Amino acid sequence: MESTKQILRQYIKTLLQNTLLPLCYLWGKRRPVDKKLVLLADSNTFDIPESMTLIRRELIRRGYRVEEHFCDFSSAGMIASLKYMMGFMVRYARAEAVFVCNYFVPCTACKKRSETTVVQLWHSCGALKKFGYDAPDDISSHFKGSVTRNFDYYTVSSPYCVGVFESAFRLEKGKAVAIGISRTDQLFDKNFAEKCRTEFYEKYPEYKGKKLLLYAPTFRGNAGNAYSCGEDAILRLEKKLGDEWAILIKMHPRVKSRLTNCDISTNRLFPVVDMLISDYSSLIFEYSLFRKPMILWAPDLEEYTQKRDFYLDIKTDVPCPLITEERELYNAVINEIQNFNGEKYDSFINKYMSACDGNSTLRTADLLKRKGAEKD
Repeated sequence: MESTKQILRQYIKTLLQNTLLPLCYLWGKRRPVDKKLVLLADSNTFDIPESMTLIRRELIRRGYRVEEHFCDFSSAGMIASLKYMMGFMVRYARAEAVFVCNYFVPCTACKKRSETTVVQLWHSCGALKKFGYDAPDDISSHFKGSVTRNFDYYTVSSPYCVGVFESAFRLEKGKAVAIGISRTDQLFDKNFAEKCRTEFYEKYPEYKGKKLLLYAPTFRGNAGNAYSCGEDAILRLEKKLGDEWAILIKMHPRVKSRLTNCDISTNRLFPVVDMLISDYSSLIFEYSLFRKPMILWAPDLEEYTQKRDFYLDIKTDVPCPLITEERELYNAVINEIQNFNGEKYDSFINKYMSACDGNSTLRTADLLKRKGAEKD
């Protein structure tokens, strides 16, 4: 349930979307669209998200002038956030294209110029837990604006996922495009994998010779009231596994937890670790590309299913064990390590990740050409 503070924040967003932000956009429209200007924007971080690093490099290679507009609204404060949004709107009015990877209110504040292409990279692959308008707590009922207005394209990881995104965001046909997810390209690069291993062991030499298990769960609740479930069992599991193993913990950034014990990004840990334990996180789709042992630890499965639910049958459609009782967790880990069969991942990858082949960034950058061709 949303707090009074969260509800107030939603009404403020709606008010800004209907008044001040459109005025800033109108001010920027005094000048023509700059055909070389592309904006990367996100309101959850002060640094460039991993979802944007590869597309940024490709856009620069193609001769675009890329501006980064990043701000973490959760910590920036009202005045700084407002100043950021106003500045973005002025540049938005002049941009050839805008790329975002999360919900981003300023992009939907007013009707945009038809010359500007807006691409939603989103931040997750596949189709696991329900999100967007399909989820009861993903978009506040107190927010009266739109989270999809003005977006021309949504990049998704497979043809199957097109229908999921059309449902989650109530999209018109053709807006969700199965061209893959840009950030997954690096997972197909052998040099990237080797760099990740070198980086990891230089930073954590004490883990050499150990089996590495990565615990990376998602959060429950909503972005403004996030919490976790089941991490205590992982701490007990570590003791059972003994010195032969080391558990790397990456709690979700929205969960205020001191358990995270590794500051290397999750995607850069995938090539290094021997096994992943997650729950309802979409990172299982990216990790599946490595065809390595994985377990879903979901002690609150029944409650989560009732509150949020899934796009797939999580009991039968995932290619790894689903554990809901702590007493089964240790044996599941040992069994998966000793008897792992990567072939069972093939159909899962084909259904949910088939458009991710190492060339998604090129196709994503080509969307700017496609928009021009469709207009002509």
